[in-house]
Amino acid sequence: MGVINKKQALAYTGLDKKTFENYVIGQEFKCLPRKGNRGRFYFDEDELLNWLTTKAQRTVELDLEDYALCLDFALAQHFRHYVTSDFGTGRQREFGQKLTNWIKGQLGEVAVMKFFKEHFNFDVLLDFEIHNDIVPQDIIGVIENGQKRPPRIGIGIKSSKPKNVFLVLGENEISLPDRRSDVYILCRPDIPDDHILRITKNAIQIIVEEQPYYVSYRDKMPDFDNISCEVVGWCSYDELELKTEIPGQVFDGSRYVLPSGKLKRSPEEWRSLIDMI
Repeated sequence: MGVINKKQALAYTGLDKKTFENYVIGQEFKCLPRKGNRGRFYFDEDELLNWLTTKAQRTVELDLEDYALCLDFALAQHFRHYVTSDFGTGRQREFGQKLTNWIKGQLGEVAVMKFFKEHFNFDVLLDFEIHNDIVPQDIIGVIENGQKRPPRIGIGIKSSKPKNVFLVLGENEISLPDRRSDVYILCRPDIPDDHILRITKNAIQIIVEEQPYYVSYRDKMPDFDNISCEVVGWCSYDELELKTEIPGQVFDGSRYVLPSGKLKRSPEEWRSLIDMI
């Protein structure tokens, strides 16, 4: 294997152009600029292969039962009238957006639990209780030798879209000790935008089957499929950097951030985290 150009790298990784460019910004893999060749960028094929291999190893499949657990939590949050707003603004989220964000966050936690179990035979307990106050720690227990014990450190699990390449935390999440975790894990659940349609497909079809346009989309309505979630990596809170902006986004105030490519993600680094927990 050798050096390939960007077009070849896109085909090799199977990523769309925007996601690929985001991953370069997030330092998921490096580009090798070649002078005197119209400014084209090149990539090490071995590095891309290693990235694809390790990404597949870190990706967990979440099934309908996992989704149902997270949906139940999200609905409970909604019906207790828990108010959320868009990050960095006072704009209130509508129902579908609230539900998606809650489900996405919980799917990330379930993915971490399954990742630890599948790859390291390490059992953790998640906090799926409904709390009135902000609870910064997402792992509340460890099963060791058949016995439950509390974790030795605080773990925060954060979820973002598959194209996002920065772990981003609000300033208060780090600057206020009672809201801070010792370690943060970033996940990228690939939850489809139409996930609600997929689980309500049969009910919707009954309602609209006599309507004039039903036949035009009847065979296009998707079924529920397992949701893949990449457990990207982890970092200590003191590795985060205080920024007012990242490429493509200016924050309303300051945020603590770290590019996804700088997160610890090798098997040895995951084992060192487990030893700390």
